[in-house]
Amino acid sequence: MTNRTNWNDLSKTAILLVFYVLVTYIGVKFRDVIIETDTAMLLLLLNIVSGFWLRRKFAYVITALSIVAFHFFVLPEHNSFKFQNYQHIITFTVMAFSGVFAVKITQSQQREINKNKLLKSELNSNYHLASELASLNESQAIASSAIEHLERNGQFKAQIWLFSPTLFCLASHDKLQQSEYYSVAERFMSRGEQSTEVLSAALALHPLCGQSGLFGVLVIQSEQGQLFNPILTTLISLSLSRSEANSALTIAKEANQLEQMRNTLLAAVSHDLKTPLGSIIGSATTLSDSTIKLPMETQKELLQSIAEEGYSLNRSLTKLLDISRYSTKTLIPNRDWVEPEEVIGSATKRIEQVVKLHPINLTGETMLVSLDYALIEQIIANLIENAAKYSPVGEAIDITTDYQKGCFSIEIADRGCGVAPDETQRIFERFYRSEHTKVKGTGLGLAICKLIVSAHNGTISVSPRIGGGSIFTVTIPCDKYDLTGIYE
Repeated sequence: MTNRTNWNDLSKTAILLVFYVLVTYIGVKFRDVIIETDTAMLLLLLNIVSGFWLRRKFAYVITALSIVAFHFFVLPEHNSFKFQNYQHIITFTVMAFSGVFAVKITQSQQREINKNKLLKSELNSNYHLASELASLNESQAIASSAIEHLERNGQFKAQIWLFSPTLFCLASHDKLQQSEYYSVAERFMSRGEQSTEVLSAALALHPLCGQSGLFGVLVIQSEQGQLFNPILTTLISLSLSRSEANSALTIAKEANQLEQMRNTLLAAVSHDLKTPLGSIIGSATTLSDSTIKLPMETQKELLQSIAEEGYSLNRSLTKLLDISRYSTKTLIPNRDWVEPEEVIGSATKRIEQVVKLHPINLTGETMLVSLDYALIEQIIANLIENAAKYSPVGEAIDITTDYQKGCFSIEIADRGCGVAPDETQRIFERFYRSEHTKVKGTGLGLAICKLIVSAHNGTISVSPRIGGGSIFTVTIPCDKYDLTGIYE
């Protein structure tokens, strides 16, 4: 790099020397036409160009040579350094001082321009770092991005150490060993001062501070003694503080949501489970009372009521347990080849007490798709149960399966009361119950379906059915097994 710079300076100097020689030649050749001051002005212009174009030592050397050449060749005392006229002394003096000052002023302006360029480049670099860090949320990602930026833009090797809960290295340059700087970071932590510590010309420790005080240290190693901008430390500190604050806020929100869900679960248990329990207790008490003589038909009705309320209670408890343990983070589908018709049959068997008065019509081609059997069965069971509860007795439930564009879809259509347009999204919320109907339930069936479908990266929606009722559509991206060879 240095050799290339020197070669460029020599090339520029050679080009300017050609112009100096040309101007001097013109001044000598046409001395009868061009006066000395005109030649001096041309040389002064070249001096300004030299000061702007060349490095300082080259500019001063070439300017001095031009002054000497002007005196020796251009002034009337040709080929001599003598002065025969005081006016020539003035011309030479003005030429010499103007040439030196022109170079000095031009060089000064050039230094300011270079400083401004360097400052602009540094500001752009800091802006890009700030933008990059602002787009990240995780502390690990922020630290790694900062270390890459320091190496890319400043040739620094860095490590970031945090003090809480114990001293640990959050991120490190590939060529720096954590064990080598552990004791250095530990000593800085114990010192507890919020000031930079310079250990050598190549190693410095910069404090990372937030609103709560010192929380880490930035270890900087520079092989060539580059100056480190403290603004970078501030940017990294603010980004890491923001990340920690966001993490704390997320934990607080999750804790608050968990507490709210617990309270809602308790409210649901007390409201939706108390009624069937009361019915079971009342029927059982009546049957067990020996003083009450009940007809056989009444006894059967009470026993049937106990069975139905017990079944309903069991379904409600199952949904409450499911919604409490399901989440999009922990619910990971275990995909395997399943036959949708078989899953639908199994789901219908699970809820036969609810759908025994509703014929089920199934249409769709035979296929094998990659889905989680248990989870898809739960979706279908909840949707069929939902359709049966909201449909008049005897109305059929139509189920259609299909596979298009890499997605398996299932539609469950009923002839119930339908879903109000303003509730098409809210019905998938936990514990949401429509005010337009008085059907018993916990309001969790569709919320569970939404969670399971989201875990499969699919979608679930509801639309009105022509002639009355609703159509629930589940679409899940998955693979389909080619059955062509099996049935041929």
